[in-house]
Amino acid sequence: MQRAELKEILQCLPRYKTRFYYFKDRYALLLLNLAVSGETSKKELKTTRFGRLLEKEVVKATLAQCRGRALSGEDFEAYWPTRYECYYLTLGAWGSRSGLWNQTSRRGYNLVLQLNFSSEHDEPYRRLVDPEDDRPFEFSGHPVARGPMHTLAWSRMDIDLAKGEALIEEIQNDWVREALWARRMAVRQRGPNYYWGSKRQNEWVVRYVDSVLRKHQAIWDEAMLSATIWFLRKELGISSIYYHSHATGAALKKISGSLPPRSLYTKLPRKFCFTETRESPGFLFQKSRSASIRKQLDQARFQRIVL
Repeated sequence: MQRAELKEILQCLPRYKTRFYYFKDRYALLLLNLAVSGETSKKELKTTRFGRLLEKEVVKATLAQCRGRALSGEDFEAYWPTRYECYYLTLGAWGSRSGLWNQTSRRGYNLVLQLNFSSEHDEPYRRLVDPEDDRPFEFSGHPVARGPMHTLAWSRMDIDLAKGEALIEEIQNDWVREALWARRMAVRQRGPNYYWGSKRQNEWVVRYVDSVLRKHQAIWDEAMLSATIWFLRKELGISSIYYHSHATGAALKKISGSLPPRSLYTKLPRKFCFTETRESPGFLFQKSRSASIRKQLDQARFQRIVL
């Protein structure tokens, strides 16, 4: 993306005020809400790429409320369990003109959507783990939210508003991985646990992970991809959404050494009804790109959903 286009999009969400609620499998309701236009029947939905979502318990509960009548997209907004998580969405920027070390598929900038914890998490977190406010499970070199918010996960996107296309470059999480590592250290050590130079009580670290973080660990990837799709479709009006495959993403983003978790590029997009395609986002084909990059794009495999 160009910097001017990025700056325009950054104004979409009011700072620290956009809530995003999530519960297990809410993604199925969100996709059906976006996919159904007008009225349709359960039988007709079964024949679409979204038909397998009808087997989710949250969708079955929604269909039971409809009592066999014709379905609309709004019907899939009606179901809410008694327990759900509240997150806050913020926007950020990532990249540079040079493109060096940014792991972007083309030179320029990415839009970052950050999924941040609410006070329900932050209050016990500060009490048990972070009395000195040194943000132990975050990396400042990654595109996390600044200020009072603590970022659970983020997605990076390359967007072309004119073409109505978006490419999800990555979905990533530092917080859960680092917290689980700290827990393993806390269990092994008898004395105080020093993490990033600060002293932690071992039993407090274990209590935080087991009683506070576990529920977020179980849903963070679903919640992050759901929030990304919701933002692209509802806030930006983008209906054609691409997602890297594991191999193509590593090649185009010039990732060497340790590759990102494969499941985030395979299992997760399949769950969300993305389908593999040899078609590439149009904005990746730039006249200035080298012959080797163009050859990579000709051989690339992406995943795509149209809503």
